[in-house]
Amino acid sequence: MAITVGSKLPAAPASVWETSPENAVIIPTSGKVVIVGVPGAFTPPCSSQVPGYISNASAFKAKGVTGIYVVAVNDVFVVEAWKKSLLAGKESDDCVHFLADSTGEYIKALGMGFDASGLLGNTRSKRFVATVEDGVVKTVVVEDEVPQVTVTAADKVLENL
Repeated sequence: MAITVGSKLPAAPASVWETSPENAVIIPTSGKVVIVGVPGAFTPPCSSQVPGYISNASAFKAKGVTGIYVVAVNDVFVVEAWKKSLLAGKESDDCVHFLADSTGEYIKALGMGFDASGLLGNTRSKRFVATVEDGVVKTVVVEDEVPQVTVTAADKVLENL
């Protein structure tokens, strides 16, 4: 079942990593966070969507967001390489986190998985954005078509915070 407004955010399993397999992630249950689900690192739509979150990190912080968590169903090494390619030559903001959900377990727990075996080889994340305050989902938007970046674009999310 997909997360909805008012639902409690499930905890990320120990298999969701940032930077390396030794760095399991705990998404904070206090404060305001934004979770950005993307189908795959290095895909053209994802690589055009995520830079908006990086460049607008200070605007998100100004609206009370303490963390932006970009979650991709890829291994941690691919996600780390993608992060480095997106940040090449730019200042990194500790507000934006790139998370690898290599098994898709977390995306499935959020109810945001879809069968992408025809193109990407396995279950992947729908393109979605959820705003969470104190562990409770306040907003959630999902693109009608996975390649689209409309309601999940950083500027649209900022407008609705």
